[in-house]
Amino acid sequence: MSAPDYREYAPRASLADYVRCVWTFRAPTDNAPQPIAPDGCCELIIHRAVPYLERGDGGDVAQAPILFAGQLTAPLTLVAARDVDVIGVRFQPWAARAFLGRVADSATDKRIDLENAHGAEATETLNAVRRAPSIEEGVSLAQDYVAPRVADRRLDADVRAAVLAMMAGDALPAPNGVSERQWQRRFKAEVGVSPRQLQSVLRFRRVFDEIEKPGPVGWVEAALAAGYFDQPQMARDFRRFLGVSSRQWAGQKLGLAKAMAAPETYKKSGPA
Repeated sequence: MSAPDYREYAPRASLADYVRCVWTFRAPTDNAPQPIAPDGCCELIIHRAVPYLERGDGGDVAQAPILFAGQLTAPLTLVAARDVDVIGVRFQPWAARAFLGRVADSATDKRIDLENAHGAEATETLNAVRRAPSIEEGVSLAQDYVAPRVADRRLDADVRAAVLAMMAGDALPAPNGVSERQWQRRFKAEVGVSPRQLQSVLRFRRVFDEIEKPGPVGWVEAALAAGYFDQPQMARDFRRFLGVSSRQWAGQKLGLAKAMAAPETYKKSGPA
């Protein structure tokens, strides 16, 4: 393995309402810290090799080999212990509860060990994915694991419509007959964060779209184009979501972090 390799795969048609994409990332050992930008989606993560370490105040702690990653509202920094080989299932923002089987905000800023939560089924999936002779077969096996867990799970159409409006840069009021407080709870239970928090995440992600556009684009221009009032407001979100400044982020050797923040990766709402 000579260079980081990040790829995305459209989900099966039967899963498109629940899954945005399946992604894979392979990279040689690199101890550079990877500050992971939030994208408004929860994920199923399967480590085909040695799991990432999560860096915290108490030191580095290994992730579970198969886990559910809830919404991010605080910095998450990963460090590779060995060569990396990961398959991820990125859920639609409104579909986290369908897979998790409980309110999505119960997993916010948490990584849940699925061998503890799902038992033998998770262990069997992990072993099968690790034995898979190709990445493509591993991608298929990951979807096999998701499919029965979301089958016949009813999605909240109002929440879905609100999320799609936010992704288009708009905002929808609470549905008729629903108080603002009820709507906040309902939205948070399905998505994992409040409407306002999701809007903040999506605005932050637009910064990466802007900075990657052709031609010289500075952070000030990117901040304004993304919807910030000024660069200091954007800088606060860099600290809030990534724990670093924009200059520090740009200067770091980023593998997974840069791949996950790449433009367009968080915008797909179904198969290509």
